[in-house]
This record gives sequence, structure tokens and C-alpha cells, in this order.
Amino acid sequence: WGAGARDVGSGALNGCGVEVGRGSANKLDKNDPIQAHYRKSGGLSAITGAFGDKKTMYCHHLSADGRFAVRALAASAAAGGKRPRSAADVWAAIGKRPCVGRFAYNPRRGTLVCGEITEAGHDNTCNKETCPFLASGLP
Repeated sequence: WGAGARDVGSGALNGCGVEVGRGSANKLDKNDPIQAHYRKSGGLSAITGAFGDKKTMYCHHLSADGRFAVRALAASAAAGGKRPRSAADVWAAIGKRPCVGRFAYNPRRGTLVCGEITEAGHDNTCNKETCPFLASGLP
């Protein structure tokens, strides 16, 4: 796990340092319809969005290999995998250690990096299309 990863109890990290976006195989398509969940709306959003200001993309929204986690779970199920029945199953299926962090753009590296989340520094972007826990019928 990346430098700066901090255990927040129960073995969960608050920012694990996972990077997404380096190389064509690990890049998110900005035109993917799922990106609508991360676009801010309102007056200045068109301007701030051009500079990378997006709604919160949590660590659990992406698998370890950079795919959207809900899609990774669906692909696994289609290939004969089992549906996750617990939070531990979800983390195992997406290939990550439990983390409550969120992705932020690192302009120096040109990637999204999972970092620490603050109490008031996030949006509620979890739904059945973005969150593997909700998509699996878990709280």
C-alpha cells in the first residue's frame, strides 16, 4: 500500500495510495456514462469541472486493476464467480484491502490517487451503479 496509508481501525485504511490512470489499460474513459455520477452540477461546476473538480470517487468504487468495481463484480459473476455475501467478500473480489479513502487527481503524476478523506470533504456518490456493496445488496 502507498506511503501515507493510515489504518483507521478494524483494519481499514483512510487512503491506501492506489493509483489509477497510468497507461491505457488503467485509464478511465471520461465519456463513460458512469462518470455522470461524479460530475458536479450548478453554476460554477462547468468551470471547476474543467479543472478536475468532481464529486467524490471512493476507493471502493474502483477495483485494484482500475475497473469500476460494480462492473468488475458483474464480469466475475458472468464468468461463474460467486456474488459477494459480505464486506470481506467485496474487498476480496475487487482486489483491495478495506479502505475508506477517496481518489483525487495528482497533476504531477497524471493519475488518480487514493488518499485520506476528511469528515466534511466528500459527496454521497454511492448507489447501485457505483458502489459494489450496494450492488451486492449489502449496507
